[in-house]
Amino acid sequence: MGGSKSVLIIDESTLFRDYLGSLLESAGLTVIKASNGVDGAGKLAYQRPDLVITDYYLSQKDLVSLLRTKQADVTTSAIPVIVISNKISKEKLLELTKFNVRKFFTKPLKLDLLWAALVELLGIQVQVDPTPCIVDAHMNEDIVFVELALGFNLDKINLLDFKLTELLQIHRVELPKFLLLLSNLELRETDKPKLRRLLEILVNFTRGRVKWVKVLTQSPEVKATIRSFWEYGEMTVADTLDKAMDDLTDKAKVDEMLKETLPQKVTQEGLLGEETSFALRFDQDSALTELSARLTTEGGDLTIAVVDDDFIVQEIVKNTFLAVGCQVLTFDDGRSFVQHLPADLDLVFLDLMMPNMNGFEVMEKLKEQGHDVPIIILSALSRRETVLRAMGYGIKSYITKPLRPDEILKKTMESVGAHF
Repeated sequence: MGGSKSVLIIDESTLFRDYLGSLLESAGLTVIKASNGVDGAGKLAYQRPDLVITDYYLSQKDLVSLLRTKQADVTTSAIPVIVISNKISKEKLLELTKFNVRKFFTKPLKLDLLWAALVELLGIQVQVDPTPCIVDAHMNEDIVFVELALGFNLDKINLLDFKLTELLQIHRVELPKFLLLLSNLELRETDKPKLRRLLEILVNFTRGRVKWVKVLTQSPEVKATIRSFWEYGEMTVADTLDKAMDDLTDKAKVDEMLKETLPQKVTQEGLLGEETSFALRFDQDSALTELSARLTTEGGDLTIAVVDDDFIVQEIVKNTFLAVGCQVLTFDDGRSFVQHLPADLDLVFLDLMMPNMNGFEVMEKLKEQGHDVPIIILSALSRRETVLRAMGYGIKSYITKPLRPDEILKKTMESVGAHF
């Protein structure tokens, strides 16, 4: 394994430090953690690790200043550095090459690239699950959509635990409902413990409410295997999206599930009493302030497009990002957007129903041209209609109108600011 070599992790996110630390410790490495630039500089000078893995955006002491100090010290100048961060400009990236930054990876982190870098820079041997696998998660209103395709990879399934924690923190959701989509999968005997681990992670977030996790799969083997797990026998397993969504979007059934969760006093007096309403507004304002602060730090290099024929919608999105520093470009219809598609675009807010070229046609054009930019759909349809139609077109993230600034920021963090 990795022997006694040490790695210093510098990152503002406690969740990301803990995840990366546990991952490196599993490879036999000694892990040192720092929560900001000053903390990182001190631990770098006194503990002299074999490798530094750091975020670009650091408080108290910025990364470039830290690297200059490191370079000036003969005992630390040769230590290689890996930067794992959200998007930064090409100018900033070029500046890092002067300071023995050997690798730059964008978040969300790709495990295979990290392991390859550790083998190259530290000469360690690691054991990883080689199973091809795609895992993704998005929060749409109060439903978490989790998609797993190609195969069951235990490393990526365990990573999902941290990804969901971050996602629920962004959206301020304590008790989520899950729709698990399993597609293009061949279930082998060795995959059954991995499937069980996946279900365990989701049910843990619901605090043991098995009925709050719905599974969509067309595989008889997967369905039979879930049925064979005694602890998940009552979990709904459906073969069509419409059936899987029944309990999650039926108001009566959702209210019934909520009654199982909420204290009796709250249920009887109503969810939107005066005190409750005030608390919800307070939490929303706090979330908005925190998200704005994080995007102000990390979002200065983001270019965002709003494609909608409604001027008010354009203004709401523009004003939401006004204090954050993101560049926001507006387009009145799909045709003008496609004809003047900006370079290095990071995110698109896209209306579905527009003149000249609608949102579905825009997505087809982007696909034809090989553009893989994250898209957040702006929909005026009902929740159930939006879910069914969006998933049918492979859309994973959407906001139903009318728009709210907090939802816009949450979706932005989910799409381009996530660590996992």
